[in-house]
Amino acid sequence: MRVVELANLQREDVQIFYIRKYAATAVLDLTARTANVDIEFSIEMNSFGNKDFTLSIKSQIDYPLIPIRKTILEYITNLEQEGKLPC
Repeated sequence: MRVVELANLQREDVQIFYIRKYAATAVLDLTARTANVDIEFSIEMNSFGNKDFTLSIKSQIDYPLIPIRKTILEYITNLEQEGKLPC
């Protein structure tokens, strides 16, 4: 399984400057099919300068959630490190 892309990626307005919230549709390439999963995630900078990622899956999916969460969070972390998320 892998994440193909985050489609319809939109940043939500948050008044707190150290939290960024996003909503998107994760396009997943599962073993035998492709699935679109609605997600919301946030990136929060803590007081030590580390980034904490949270993920909420809004769609029902017929696949184990733990590997999906792990894969999506890794993909989001890579996008953040590469600077490809909207600011």
